[in-house]
Amino acid sequence: MTRIPVGGVPAVLLALCLAPGAAAGQIRSATSDPPAGPASTWLPVVSRWTATLPAPAAASPVAAGDRLFAPLFDGRIAAVSLVDGSELWQVERTVVGEPAAGADLFHAATPEGLLALDAETGDVRWEAALEATVSAPLLWTAGWLVAALENHELLALNAGTGGTVWRRALDAGVSARPTIAGDRLYVPLDDGRITVLELLTGAAIWERRLGGAPQEILVAGDIFVGASDNHFYRLSRRDGALRWRWRTGGDIVGLPAVDEDNVYFSSLDNTLWALDRSHGGQRWRELLPARPTAGPRLAEDLVMQGGLSVDLDLRGPAGGVAFHRLQVSAELAYAPLAVADPLGEGLLVVLVTASGELQAVGRGSGPVRLDPAATTAWEKLFPAADDEDGAGGEDAGAPPDEEAGAAVGDEGDGPGDEEDEATAPTPPDPNDEPAGS
Repeated sequence: MTRIPVGGVPAVLLALCLAPGAAAGQIRSATSDPPAGPASTWLPVVSRWTATLPAPAAASPVAAGDRLFAPLFDGRIAAVSLVDGSELWQVERTVVGEPAAGADLFHAATPEGLLALDAETGDVRWEAALEATVSAPLLWTAGWLVAALENHELLALNAGTGGTVWRRALDAGVSARPTIAGDRLYVPLDDGRITVLELLTGAAIWERRLGGAPQEILVAGDIFVGASDNHFYRLSRRDGALRWRWRTGGDIVGLPAVDEDNVYFSSLDNTLWALDRSHGGQRWRELLPARPTAGPRLAEDLVMQGGLSVDLDLRGPAGGVAFHRLQVSAELAYAPLAVADPLGEGLLVVLVTASGELQAVGRGSGPVRLDPAATTAWEKLFPAADDEDGAGGEDAGAPPDEEAGAAVGDEGDGPGDEEDEATAPTPPDPNDEPAGS
């Protein structure tokens, strides 16, 4: 884009550009003066290592401990050290869908069923046949492995042994990854419902219908979820009752992120949103330069949004200002992977390109005061305005078909405003003998 000299712009436009306040709800440009607040705890960042996979990744890599695991397009699985990017092992197995990892195991679906590999060696720990192929990304949490199948079955397994704890027939398909929080499993159904199950038994607790198919669910006190009806929802964790919802100009993408004050999510109108997590009022929104491929991620006190681009902006949570820009050699293929830094405190962020290159960045020496990323003078003078079709307006109404969640079982476990700090119960091993036998 051609840069316009500031001195050549009429004085009246320059005065408007430099006006101290912007209208509420306006998309703010990432070109404001540096904020006077504290420095970021994560910046500056430095490149830790780069590596090239043996072939491009066929699904988003996953990590456990100090290792990253990538299913490849050529029918292999590669393990890479998060310390230095060195290759640790390869296994010739074809992976179907998105894998999962946890503890000392890598879990994946194959054309034959489910597979668990030892994270250290790549050796097979266990395999389990499936009656149908998987329909959603695998979920690993606290020793549980959850798999949704194309025949509308949901399986909960002991991730360490592969034993099936329970299975449940659903009356709709599942495309988005379920969520475990405390002793409950939250399942987004393709027909627009969210169904909540007891984690230990699979018994139904309550159901709620949204106006469109829900994406992956975030449970943080209450439930935060986007849907294909161009709305983002906050629901009561107790019974699914609507707290608030927000209308956008496109379907919501992937899992949202939250901090103490805000909830962040992206939509297919190429917009990154920040709403007050308590009442749903807009804090800010930013137009994205590329289509988002997943929801935003938090890198300590910064927000990052991946997309089909060679750039990744790190934004401040208070105003959405881009304080730093990461660049890679080719277009990003998947959302950035944020993991615990194996060499110290903080996060290590791994970027994955479509050509199979990995780039890891972590905290450098610092912190320093934030400096907004440079943009063109045109963007400075003419920040994007609100959409004329009204996308982005607050919408406190309930979904058209239900006003409150239909409680199937108990009344929940407390007010939705409280953080759910309960941990998931340990999955039983179905191969263990019953007590007293």
